[in-house]
Amino acid sequence: MDVLLTGASSGIGEACVKLLAAQGHRVVAVARRDEKLQAQAAKTPNHVFPFSADVTDAQAMVRAVDFAHEKFGTLDAVIPNAGIGYFAPLGDGQLSHWHEMVNVNITGVMNTIHPALPHLKASKGTVVLIGSVAARQVFQNSGIYCMTKHAVLALAEAVRQDCRGEVAVSVVNPGAVDTAFIERTPDEALKAEYRPNFTAGLSPEMVAEQILHVLTSRGRGVISELTIRPEFAK
Repeated sequence: MDVLLTGASSGIGEACVKLLAAQGHRVVAVARRDEKLQAQAAKTPNHVFPFSADVTDAQAMVRAVDFAHEKFGTLDAVIPNAGIGYFAPLGDGQLSHWHEMVNVNITGVMNTIHPALPHLKASKGTVVLIGSVAARQVFQNSGIYCMTKHAVLALAEAVRQDCRGEVAVSVVNPGAVDTAFIERTPDEALKAEYRPNFTAGLSPEMVAEQILHVLTSRGRGVISELTIRPEFAK
């Protein structure tokens, strides 16, 4: 399978790149941190192909998709994984952080999917979107992040409706994942309060396994939506 994946340099994205490559799939790994991408590619040079780009840059993502199609001759799957979050009460949140979440979590996903759709239609390919339990429930201190993940669900449904019979679409909704996700939050007290929830969360590798399961289920059926939570999550 030939895949383009964003947010590939850390967390869930990095785990996905490792797993996909280990299973023999080929991945164009997209992220801003080129040194991390190059290190990944050096470990599996025939399976990981780095492309440095910012998902908020529409033209850069056109180039990334073109690179993948030129490299593989086809494109079987796209995983717009790049995402960020800031935790703060609405009255205390910085507007710049709101815009940053919208730009990465919504615009970045659109920038990834739009140029890829013609190639995915040609290959009868798959889009795997990374949602969140926050796509189905609004949590205190994370309203804007939740809003962006609700938008991901809406976009998935739009692909499902408008590309029916041509492109499959799945959404994976993880609960808390043990990554550095929380570290962007500037409020130290809030960060300290929330950090244990993430530390006790799902491993990125477990989330990557479910993404691979979603991808490789094609042909037997399409998993429209998959929600996974830490074992003892409330």
